[in-house]
Amino acid sequence: MKKLTNWIKRHQVLAFFILAYAITWPLLILYYSVFRGNGTVGALMEPLVVFSPALMAMLVSGIVEPLPKDKSSRARWIAFILAWLVSASILILYMWKIQKVELVVAAIVYGLIALFPAWVFSSAYARTPGIRKQFSTLLKPHGPAGWYLVIFLIFPGIQFLGMGVTRLFGGEVHFDLAFLGFRFAAIFLSLEFLKGFLLTGGINEESGWRGFALPRLQTRYPIIVAAVVVGFFWALWHLPYDLGNGESITFIFGQRLLWRLIFAILMTWLYNRTNGSILAPALFHPAMNTFGDNLPATPIATWLFVALAVFAIVYDRMWKKLPPDHPAVYQTPALEILRPSSPANLERKVL
Repeated sequence: MKKLTNWIKRHQVLAFFILAYAITWPLLILYYSVFRGNGTVGALMEPLVVFSPALMAMLVSGIVEPLPKDKSSRARWIAFILAWLVSASILILYMWKIQKVELVVAAIVYGLIALFPAWVFSSAYARTPGIRKQFSTLLKPHGPAGWYLVIFLIFPGIQFLGMGVTRLFGGEVHFDLAFLGFRFAAIFLSLEFLKGFLLTGGINEESGWRGFALPRLQTRYPIIVAAVVVGFFWALWHLPYDLGNGESITFIFGQRLLWRLIFAILMTWLYNRTNGSILAPALFHPAMNTFGDNLPATPIATWLFVALAVFAIVYDRMWKKLPPDHPAVYQTPALEILRPSSPANLERKVL
C-alpha cells in the first residue's frame, strides 16, 4: 500500500486520469451493454459516473497531503447539510417540473443523489488539508467578482449576438423555446443550468479536470499545452457515453475532440484569470451545455467563439508557462518521500 501511495504522490495527474476512467468507463460499458433503458439502474449509476472526476480529485488530494488534520469537522457538516438542502431542492424541482417525474420518486431518488454535490461543496471545509485546499475555491472563489458574471454570460451572450447578426443580414434563426414565452423559457433555462452546475458538467467534472489536473500540469508545461492535454482527456472520458448513444465517429472527432478544445482553452483562460478558482469553469461548463443545447447555433457564433479563444491565447501568451508563484499553479507541499533536489524534480513529482 505504501508503494502505491508513493506512486500516486509522484504521479498525481496520471493517477487522477486512470482512476477517473477506471470508474466511468466500466460503468458506462456495463450500462449500455446490459442495462440500457433501465431507469433505476441508470439513476444509481449516474452519480458515480458523473462525479468520478471530483471524487478522484478528492482521493488523490487526500493521499498527497493527508496531515495535519483539523480537529473538528463541525464546519464541514454544517456546510454539507446546507448544500444538501439547496442541491436536493433544485434537483427535485428540476426532475418534477422539467422531466415530469412523480414528485415522490423525484424526492427519494434525487434527494439521495444530492448527497454527492453536497459532499463536494462541503469538502471546502474538509479536515484533511489536501482536500480542503483542493475544493476551497468552490465556496471561497478567487479573483474579481465581476469575472463570474462575465463567465456566466459568455455563452448565451455570444449565441444571442450570433442570432442578432444573422437576422440583421437576412438569415433565418429558429429559437425552439420561443413557444414557451419569455417567462417559462427563462425558468426552463435556469433550472437546466442549475442542474448542470450541480450534476452534469459543473462541480462534478470541473473539480477534477480544471480544478485538479490543470494547475498541476501548469507547473511544468506552457498554458496552451496544459489546456490541450486536459481538454483531450476530458473529451475522451465521454467516449463510452457517445458510442452508447450511437454518435458517429465524425461527431466524436469533430465535436467532442476538436470543437471542445476551443472551450477547454476558454475554461483554462477563465481559471487562470480568476487566480485558480474552480468556480470559474464550473460555471462556464453548464452554461455551455445549457445554452449550447437550447439556443440556436449560428456560423457567426461559432467564429466568435474561435475568435475569443484566439484572443485569450494571444493576450495571455498561452505559449508561455505561468510564474511558479501564480495562484493557478499547483503549489507542491513538502513531502518527505520526494526530496526534490532541483526545480525540475519539483515539477516532475506531480505528473
